[in-house]
Amino acid sequence: MPETPPPALAPAPSSPPTRILVIMLRRIGDVILTTPAVRALKKLYPQAEIDFLTEAPSHQVLEGNPDLHEILIYDRPKGYSKAMSAYFQWINRVRAGEYDWVIDYMANPRSAMITAMSKASVRAGAAHSSHRWAYSHLLAQSPKACYGALEKVRVLRSIGLSPDESDFLPSITLAPEHREFAERAIRELTWNDGKPIVGFVPASRKDTRRWPARSYAELGDILRKSAGARLLVFWGPGEEDLAKEIVRGIGRDSAASPATKGLKDLAALLERCKLVVTNCNGPKHLAVACRVPTLTIHGSSDPASWNPPDNTRHQIARLEDLFCIGCRHNECPYKLECMTGLSPERVGRQALEMLDEAAAAKGGAA
Repeated sequence: MPETPPPALAPAPSSPPTRILVIMLRRIGDVILTTPAVRALKKLYPQAEIDFLTEAPSHQVLEGNPDLHEILIYDRPKGYSKAMSAYFQWINRVRAGEYDWVIDYMANPRSAMITAMSKASVRAGAAHSSHRWAYSHLLAQSPKACYGALEKVRVLRSIGLSPDESDFLPSITLAPEHREFAERAIRELTWNDGKPIVGFVPASRKDTRRWPARSYAELGDILRKSAGARLLVFWGPGEEDLAKEIVRGIGRDSAASPATKGLKDLAALLERCKLVVTNCNGPKHLAVACRVPTLTIHGSSDPASWNPPDNTRHQIARLEDLFCIGCRHNECPYKLECMTGLSPERVGRQALEMLDEAAAAKGGAA
């Protein structure tokens, strides 16, 4: 992949900040992908207090982050009047926070107004946003598609900073109780015998990013027979039936993941996998943050934006020769060929190679 030129370096602010607010209200993957930018800011200004404004449940992936001073959870009550009241309360709360800098990675109407009203000397937001008026500093995108976590670091150049662009993988901090949950779950499955566990994350909000359940089931059968793998199928709210359908299709040595209390339990289970095969979704970024190898199925989504660059531990599988591949559409007029035409055998060959590489790397480390 050719290197994407970074945005031009802007003049640096006249004085270092002591209080910084980073805003990324949602989604889980986008919040995880913002953690390298927080880390870059903390490296540049170790004495600064950095707060993060987000919504539930995304706040869970930030808990325990050593670079953050406080996590602010934006609550959105139901009903127009209550929502508007909460909105103005948050404007006032951020103003009272006396932040020197506010960096708005969300750039939607709410976050832009909160930023504009913050009284911060640096109010930074996306240059391509229709809410540019809200910002004193415009964050310029790279001219070509760039991995989201790296892009969030690079755009800090628009504020006049020279961030560490080599440290761009997302991170998550797991507590002992989360790893103990995962250990109990694996023990109850009687899967603690050393055989490789491969995680499947088959759900997606968008049809154009959802590889068929039958394809996951056939892939599971390939990995079970060829690598002796156990298949753990992950699910979230409203997705359990999909997970169980895939488990039925695979048969023995497969299971739906146990119900979790939160995203940290999910991350700890992902951490137990030797490989995660996934659609382009939030849990994929959790797996990357846990330093677990990933193989991501791509159709409409652009892997350059969602996958770490030049990284053999995080690979993609897609029909490169399909004329409409990477269309970025949420609805497909071509019967979802990018998803239905990608064979389990093809993905299986790639997954088996990745498992072999992981085993070889472990042997070399030993």
